[in-house]
Amino acid sequence: MTKKLILESLANGIPAIHEDMVGYYKHSCMVCFHTQGYTSGVKFKVVREGMADTYYQICWTGEVTDELMRQYAGTSRKLNDYAPTTRTIDDAACAIALLLVRELTEYTAISKARIGTTVDYYLISKNKNTDLLFNEAEARLEVSGILSETKNNTVTARVKEKRERLAPEDMPTFIVIVEFSNPYAKVVKE
Repeated sequence: MTKKLILESLANGIPAIHEDMVGYYKHSCMVCFHTQGYTSGVKFKVVREGMADTYYQICWTGEVTDELMRQYAGTSRKLNDYAPTTRTIDDAACAIALLLVRELTEYTAISKARIGTTVDYYLISKNKNTDLLFNEAEARLEVSGILSETKNNTVTARVKEKRERLAPEDMPTFIVIVEFSNPYAKVVKE
Protein backbone atom coordinates (compact mmCIF):
# COMPACT_ATOMS: atom_id res chain seq x y z
CA MET A 1 0.00 0.00 0.00
CA THR A 2 1.34 3.42 -0.98
CA LYS A 3 1.65 5.91 1.86
CA LYS A 4 -0.01 9.30 1.55
CA LEU A 5 1.39 12.74 2.19
CA ILE A 6 -1.54 15.06 2.83
CA LEU A 7 -0.75 18.70 2.10
CA GLU A 8 -3.20 19.92 4.73
CA SER A 9 -1.16 18.03 7.37
CA LEU A 10 1.53 20.71 7.15
CA ALA A 11 -0.27 22.23 10.15
CA ASN A 12 0.40 19.11 12.25
CA GLY A 13 3.81 18.67 13.83
CA ILE A 14 5.75 21.20 11.75
CA PRO A 15 6.21 24.27 13.97
CA ALA A 16 7.88 26.23 11.14
CA ILE A 17 4.54 26.37 9.30
CA HIS A 18 1.87 28.42 11.04
CA GLU A 19 -1.62 27.05 10.47
CA ASP A 20 -2.55 30.25 8.58
CA MET A 21 0.19 29.51 6.01
CA VAL A 22 -0.84 25.93 5.22
CA GLY A 23 -3.20 27.08 2.45
CA TYR A 24 -0.43 29.10 0.82
CA TYR A 25 1.97 26.13 0.67
CA LYS A 26 -0.80 23.75 -0.35
CA HIS A 27 -1.88 26.05 -3.20
CA SER A 28 1.72 26.40 -4.39
CA CYS A 29 1.92 22.60 -4.67
CA MET A 30 -1.47 22.33 -6.36
CA VAL A 31 -0.48 24.88 -9.01
CA CYS A 32 2.88 23.22 -9.73
CA PHE A 33 1.33 19.77 -10.08
CA HIS A 34 -1.61 21.14 -12.10
CA THR A 35 0.65 22.79 -14.68
CA GLN A 36 2.31 19.40 -15.17
CA GLY A 37 -1.03 17.61 -15.65
CA TYR A 38 -1.41 16.06 -12.17
CA THR A 39 -4.24 16.06 -9.66
CA SER A 40 -4.59 15.04 -6.01
CA GLY A 41 -3.29 11.53 -5.46
CA VAL A 42 -0.29 12.00 -7.77
CA LYS A 43 2.27 9.20 -7.42
CA PHE A 44 5.52 10.64 -6.05
CA LYS A 45 8.89 8.83 -5.91
CA VAL A 46 11.45 9.51 -3.20
CA VAL A 47 15.08 8.67 -3.97
CA ARG A 48 17.56 8.37 -1.10
CA GLU A 49 21.21 7.41 -1.32
CA GLY A 50 21.84 3.81 -0.30
CA MET A 51 18.13 3.01 0.08
CA ALA A 52 15.38 1.60 -2.09
CA ASP A 53 13.10 4.14 -3.73
CA THR A 54 9.83 4.73 -1.89
CA TYR A 55 6.54 5.95 -3.26
CA TYR A 56 3.88 8.22 -1.84
CA GLN A 57 0.66 9.76 -3.03
CA ILE A 58 0.57 13.52 -2.65
CA CYS A 59 -3.03 14.36 -1.75
CA TRP A 60 -5.04 17.50 -1.11
CA THR A 61 -8.60 18.77 -1.10
CA GLY A 62 -9.83 21.53 -3.37
CA GLU A 63 -9.73 22.36 -7.04
CA VAL A 64 -7.34 24.40 -9.14
CA THR A 65 -9.28 27.34 -10.52
CA ASP A 66 -8.34 30.22 -12.82
CA GLU A 67 -8.37 32.49 -9.77
CA LEU A 68 -5.87 30.21 -8.00
CA MET A 69 -3.67 30.10 -11.10
CA ARG A 70 -3.68 33.91 -11.31
CA GLN A 71 -2.58 34.10 -7.66
CA TYR A 72 0.25 31.55 -7.79
CA ALA A 73 1.38 31.38 -11.40
CA GLY A 74 2.75 34.19 -13.47
CA THR A 75 1.29 34.87 -16.89
CA SER A 76 2.62 36.13 -20.13
CA ARG A 77 0.64 38.88 -21.82
CA LYS A 78 -1.93 36.19 -22.61
CA LEU A 79 -3.93 35.92 -19.41
CA ASN A 80 -4.50 32.17 -19.64
CA ASP A 81 -0.83 31.36 -20.33
CA TYR A 82 0.09 30.26 -16.80
CA ALA A 83 3.49 29.18 -15.56
CA PRO A 84 4.37 28.97 -11.85
CA THR A 85 6.73 31.65 -10.65
CA THR A 86 10.09 30.69 -9.17
CA ARG A 87 8.75 31.58 -5.72
CA THR A 88 5.73 29.29 -6.20
CA ILE A 89 7.98 26.41 -7.30
CA ASP A 90 10.35 26.91 -4.36
CA ASP A 91 7.51 27.17 -1.83
CA ALA A 92 5.85 24.06 -3.24
CA ALA A 93 9.18 22.23 -2.95
CA CYS A 94 9.49 23.41 0.67
CA ALA A 95 6.04 22.02 1.48
CA ILE A 96 6.95 18.60 0.05
CA ALA A 97 10.39 18.66 1.71
CA LEU A 98 8.95 19.52 5.13
CA LEU A 99 6.47 16.65 4.88
CA LEU A 100 9.23 14.25 3.78
CA VAL A 101 11.59 15.28 6.58
CA ARG A 102 8.82 14.70 9.10
CA GLU A 103 8.01 11.34 7.51
CA LEU A 104 11.53 9.99 6.89
CA THR A 105 13.62 11.34 9.75
CA GLU A 106 13.50 11.95 13.49
CA TYR A 107 13.26 15.71 12.80
CA THR A 108 10.71 18.37 11.99
CA ALA A 109 11.21 22.00 10.96
CA ILE A 110 11.25 24.42 13.88
CA SER A 111 11.92 27.66 11.97
CA LYS A 112 12.94 29.22 8.71
CA ALA A 113 16.61 30.12 8.50
CA ARG A 114 17.80 33.65 7.91
CA ILE A 115 18.99 34.62 4.46
CA GLY A 116 22.72 34.05 4.17
CA THR A 117 22.83 30.92 6.36
CA THR A 118 23.06 28.68 3.22
CA VAL A 119 20.03 26.65 4.37
CA ASP A 120 16.26 27.15 4.33
CA TYR A 121 15.11 25.65 7.64
CA TYR A 122 16.38 24.55 11.01
CA LEU A 123 15.22 21.20 12.36
CA ILE A 124 14.62 19.82 15.83
CA SER A 125 13.83 16.32 17.10
CA LYS A 126 10.13 15.53 16.76
CA ASN A 127 9.96 14.42 20.40
CA LYS A 128 11.17 17.79 21.78
CA ASN A 129 8.78 20.31 23.28
CA THR A 130 8.66 23.00 20.60
CA ASP A 131 7.16 25.55 23.00
CA LEU A 132 10.43 25.94 24.87
CA LEU A 133 12.07 29.30 24.31
CA PHE A 134 15.68 28.09 24.30
CA ASN A 135 15.55 25.09 21.98
CA GLU A 136 18.49 24.91 19.63
CA ALA A 137 18.49 23.54 16.13
CA GLU A 138 19.77 19.99 15.79
CA ALA A 139 19.83 19.73 11.99
CA ARG A 140 19.42 21.83 8.87
CA LEU A 141 17.36 21.58 5.67
CA GLU A 142 18.17 22.99 2.25
CA VAL A 143 15.44 22.77 -0.41
CA SER A 144 15.15 23.45 -4.11
CA GLY A 145 12.37 22.94 -6.64
CA ILE A 146 12.43 22.23 -10.36
CA LEU A 147 9.20 22.44 -12.34
CA SER A 148 10.59 20.30 -15.17
CA GLU A 149 14.15 18.98 -15.48
CA THR A 150 16.12 19.98 -18.54
CA LYS A 151 19.57 19.06 -19.78
CA ASN A 152 21.00 22.13 -18.02
CA ASN A 153 18.81 22.02 -14.89
CA THR A 154 18.78 18.60 -13.25
CA VAL A 155 18.13 17.29 -9.76
CA THR A 156 21.64 15.79 -9.68
CA ALA A 157 23.22 19.13 -10.61
CA ARG A 158 21.20 20.93 -7.94
CA VAL A 159 22.31 18.45 -5.27
CA LYS A 160 25.94 18.99 -6.32
CA GLU A 161 25.51 22.78 -6.25
CA LYS A 162 23.92 22.67 -2.79
CA ARG A 163 26.68 20.44 -1.42
CA GLU A 164 29.34 22.86 -2.68
CA ARG A 165 27.55 25.91 -1.31
CA LEU A 166 26.65 24.67 2.17
CA ALA A 167 28.61 26.20 5.02
CA PRO A 168 30.06 23.50 7.27
CA GLU A 169 28.25 22.89 10.56
CA ASP A 170 28.41 20.40 13.41
CA MET A 171 24.92 19.09 12.69
CA PRO A 172 23.29 16.90 10.07
CA THR A 173 22.11 18.67 6.95
CA PHE A 174 19.42 17.37 4.64
CA ILE A 175 19.15 18.43 1.02
CA VAL A 176 15.80 17.86 -0.70
CA ILE A 177 15.34 18.61 -4.39
CA VAL A 178 11.77 18.27 -5.70
CA GLU A 179 10.91 17.80 -9.39
CA PHE A 180 7.26 18.26 -10.43
CA SER A 181 6.98 17.08 -14.08
CA ASN A 182 8.14 13.53 -13.34
CA PRO A 183 7.16 13.80 -9.69
CA TYR A 184 10.00 12.83 -7.42
CA ALA A 185 12.36 14.12 -4.78
CA LYS A 186 15.96 13.30 -4.04
CA VAL A 187 16.74 13.36 -0.32
CA VAL A 188 20.40 13.54 0.71
CA LYS A 189 21.84 13.58 4.22
CA GLU A 190 25.20 15.30 4.68
